[in-house]
Amino acid sequence: MSQNARLDPTTAAPLLPGKTGAPARSPARVRTPRPPAGERSTLLGRLSVGQKLALAGLLLGVPFVLTNVAQLRGGQAQVRQLQTQLGGQQLLVPLLEVLQNTQQVQLSSVQVLQGETGAQAANTQQLQALEKAFKALSAAAAAQGLDSLAAEVKQTQQNLDTLRWSVESASVTAAEAQKAYSDVLQTSVTPLFTRVAVAKGLNVTADPRLAALFNLTTTTLPENMALAGSVVAGTSPVLERLGARGSVIDARNRADARVVWESAYQAATKITANLTAATALSPDLKSALGPAAQKLQASADDVFNGLNDGLIVPERLSITSAELAQLSPAYLGALYGTFKQSVGTLGNILNADVASRTRSLQLSTLLLVLGTLLVAGLLYLIARSITGPLGTLTSASRRLAAGDLQVDVPVTTRDEVGLLTTSFNTAAAQLRENALRVEQERLEAQKLQNNIGEFLDVTMDIAGGDLTRRGQVTEDVLGNVVDSINLMTDELAQVLQEVQQASQSVTGGSQAMLGTTAQIERGTRATVEEARRVSEQAAEVTQAIRAMAQNAQSSAQTAQQALLASQQGQEAVEGTLSGMQNIRREVQGVAKRIKGLGDRSLEIQDIVDTITQITRQTHLLALNASIEAAGAGEAGGRFSIVADEVRKLADTSAQATARIAALIKNVQAEIQDVIASVEDGTREVEQGYRVAGSAGERLRELGVLATQAAQFAELIADSTQSQVRAVEQMGGAVGQIATIAQDSQGSVSRGRAAAEQLEQLSQELGTSLARFRLPA
Repeated sequence: MSQNARLDPTTAAPLLPGKTGAPARSPARVRTPRPPAGERSTLLGRLSVGQKLALAGLLLGVPFVLTNVAQLRGGQAQVRQLQTQLGGQQLLVPLLEVLQNTQQVQLSSVQVLQGETGAQAANTQQLQALEKAFKALSAAAAAQGLDSLAAEVKQTQQNLDTLRWSVESASVTAAEAQKAYSDVLQTSVTPLFTRVAVAKGLNVTADPRLAALFNLTTTTLPENMALAGSVVAGTSPVLERLGARGSVIDARNRADARVVWESAYQAATKITANLTAATALSPDLKSALGPAAQKLQASADDVFNGLNDGLIVPERLSITSAELAQLSPAYLGALYGTFKQSVGTLGNILNADVASRTRSLQLSTLLLVLGTLLVAGLLYLIARSITGPLGTLTSASRRLAAGDLQVDVPVTTRDEVGLLTTSFNTAAAQLRENALRVEQERLEAQKLQNNIGEFLDVTMDIAGGDLTRRGQVTEDVLGNVVDSINLMTDELAQVLQEVQQASQSVTGGSQAMLGTTAQIERGTRATVEEARRVSEQAAEVTQAIRAMAQNAQSSAQTAQQALLASQQGQEAVEGTLSGMQNIRREVQGVAKRIKGLGDRSLEIQDIVDTITQITRQTHLLALNASIEAAGAGEAGGRFSIVADEVRKLADTSAQATARIAALIKNVQAEIQDVIASVEDGTREVEQGYRVAGSAGERLRELGVLATQAAQFAELIADSTQSQVRAVEQMGGAVGQIATIAQDSQGSVSRGRAAAEQLEQLSQELGTSLARFRLPA
């Protein structure tokens, strides 16, 4: 900067030369503040407060809505599941009719085959009812889209039709018909309940009442009802065979009746136990199923106790088929009544649950809509209460940024926005005060600028080397600075005078120091040369002794290796002796086993002889059978074929037996050869054992000699190592002397260089001081 250039202390702008007024500046323009160029606003930073509040409302409201929607969907799924299960309950009604009518057809078919009066009419009526039940079940399955179930129902109907034709044609007995109908019930009708349960979810629920009813209607009753009701159809043939009351009950009829009675009793007991467990779950199940369970228990006791006391236990018959027929309607009616009541109770509970869940779902939907509207209204009011004052404050801040310092925002709230408005008004008032203060400081700065201009002229002369100039001390802040600089200039002049005198003294001392360092440098150079020569001689001696020590160490290692090799050889011989001893024992064991194998082959030969005899007898028997078949004519044709096959089998067995006998003879011969070889190997192993023992003794003697040689070699190696360490210590001492001499030589060289540099610096210092103008 030139001598006449001046700076404005407030703006650091250059003043025009020779002017004392304000600095030259362009007209002031207020701009809206912008973020620094290196910073970028985020996505949220680009949004307004209202948009942020709306976004926050969405973030809070969307999870609320989604949660409630998920709950509503869960409720809808539960309603759909209940409706599906209700559809399954509706399928159970015709399926129960199929089961009931099938079992009644079973009883009436048995009675028809037994020739009872009026049984044919009852059987025809029940077959019509069964066909009607099948049609209703097929229509219900097709209406619910269960095509596979409809196909199984059709197949079951066809099986029952085939069985009906057998009964009508009297091609089966009463017992066979009863068993055939039981098989159809167990394999075709009962599994339909399981198919319905799986297809309609009648096995999935968290309600213990529904779980108990599902188990009753789809598992317990279908699986045990036919068996429990078969006690009537199963014991009726036995009663018919025994005849009138007082007949003696034989063991066969008693056993047949007991089998039917026990299986039916177990099934009835299982049904009543599950009914009792279900009624204990809730009062509504107890009121719905309790009377049916009691009725079933009473009728079952009549039937089973009557059969037990009249047929199973006594020696003579005390119950007739007609008396059993009088008890059976009440029992079978109670069974099917219980089943119907269970299915009806299941439908009532499912309908009630569907209605309850539907009402709850509608109420939840209404509450969700009302809650959403309420939350949206509250969020809108809250957003307006925030964005309104913020908008007013934003407008006022823009006016303030444009230069209007008289702006004032009314405070209408007591929240953070109100505090921000109060702070904004305070900041505006402070800005007005700062504007007045800045104007006063500007006037003072102009005065200070004039004084600085005058002082700059003085400082430029002092910087040029004229230390006789002094600045004028004023009353402002600059006065203290000028006074301090004047004092500094006086002190600097005195110091420079002393420096000139010291420079002259340093020049003389550096010249004397140069002469001294030259003599010291010559002495240290001679010392370094002598130390280097001694160090080289010590290194040669050390190298020779180290080579001798290495040779001694190699000799010791060789002796150790020889000792180790002898020990390993001795161990190998001992291992060989042990292995050969084991081999001798194993060979002897093998010889014994091979002899045993020869004995077993002799036993096999006996077995082969026995098989040969059996084969001959079989061949003779086949020949006799062929003769008998030929004598029987056409009736014995099939038997003749079997006899030929038996004869062929006997021939094949004879051939195989002959081959086995030949193989056994070969094996026996080879076993004898192996026994002889094993005995020769045993003798050779014993001879090798003796030779290996002798080799072990020689190796032990060699190990003793190797141990002594290794000890002597280690003593020699230790002595040479001690000599190497002593010579190395001497060589190290000589090396240290050489190093110290070299360091001394370097220090002397550096001292000489420093003296020369000091002399040069003193001359340069004198030249530099010559340009200063010092006071007298």
